[in-house]
Amino acid sequence: MRWNRDAARNPYYVLVLFGTLAICLGQNPSAQIAPGQTVNPAAPLQPAAPAPALVMIDAAHGGSEPGALLNPAIPEKDVTLTFARRLRQELAARGVSSTVIRDNDATLTTDQRAEIANAARPALYVCLHASSLGTGMRIYTAMIPAAGGDNRGPFVNWATAQSVAKTRSLWIQQQITTAIRNNRFPVRSLPAPLRPLNNIATPAIAIEIAPTTESVSQLASTDYQQMVCSALANAIAAIAPALRTKVPIQ
Repeated sequence: MRWNRDAARNPYYVLVLFGTLAICLGQNPSAQIAPGQTVNPAAPLQPAAPAPALVMIDAAHGGSEPGALLNPAIPEKDVTLTFARRLRQELAARGVSSTVIRDNDATLTTDQRAEIANAARPALYVCLHASSLGTGMRIYTAMIPAAGGDNRGPFVNWATAQSVAKTRSLWIQQQITTAIRNNRFPVRSLPAPLRPLNNIATPAIAIEIAPTTESVSQLASTDYQQMVCSALANAIAAIAPALRTKVPIQ
């Protein structure tokens, strides 16, 4: 850069010159950098931890536990996994975050499933079963006392852990059952001593899906799977605001 002696006498020129040098150096013109001193770049921003999924979907059975043999070509474990994946997609399409406990043919004990759910603490745990008996859907809650004396301290009784969330689970069961029944789809709600429902300390239900015709092959029908999962996703999405805010249930 050539030094213009006449221009240098202009105060405005001097200010511009020093301002340009400050921008190039990336610091205040009056700042000094000691010999050998290095300037550390700003630490990169850390991404925020993802929010936990609102709904946890558990495809029953899997791996060495095939479940019921619905017909010679359709084991229950395959049907429940297909429904779990489709329900996850339908919930995502409605803005409801969800995750699945198993996304492959893995073997998981009921205790392992409960441990995963209790560690993640979703707003709703949904266990999916399939059956060749009955018609439509059956929605279950755990068959345990509404309140357990053993669960009032810091430690929760494993066998009755659901008692702390039983009231909310019953409300969710009622809301989903009513929504599906309004669509004239056959559905029943009832309690059952099902594991791992009793071991889960967050709201939890189990849904058993059966065909509406005499053919069990309907469970493998894409149209039927879509209809069932759409109905469930609509019902869950309708109560999602209450699940997110954990509104007290009367």
